[in-house]
Amino acid sequence: MSKNKIKLKIRNTESVLFEGEVDRISSFNEVGPFDIFPEHANFISLIRKGLSLYNDKKQIKQIEFEQAVLKIRQDVAKIFLGIEIIILDNGNINEPANLQNNK
Repeated sequence: MSKNKIKLKIRNTESVLFEGEVDRISSFNEVGPFDIFPEHANFISLIRKGLSLYNDKKQIKQIEFEQAVLKIRQDVAKIFLGIEIIILDNGNINEPANLQNNK
């Protein structure tokens, strides 16, 4: 891996959508917009609205989606698209409406 780069893999349930090195990932979570640069703290987050990828301070790719899971650890990031949210409410599992209608 190149110095000051993030190794990134983005996949959905069927295939890999992007695999390569970037120097910035921009997205949104429940707190608001955020950026990930090399040497970022390790964390996992549910992300929303899509993301933008940058190399050499230029946007190289933009991916739109409703929600995904992002995991970053030691400059290796993985993003999983097509993840459904199951909301826990007072110990009960409440599935999103789109999942309830498919039963």
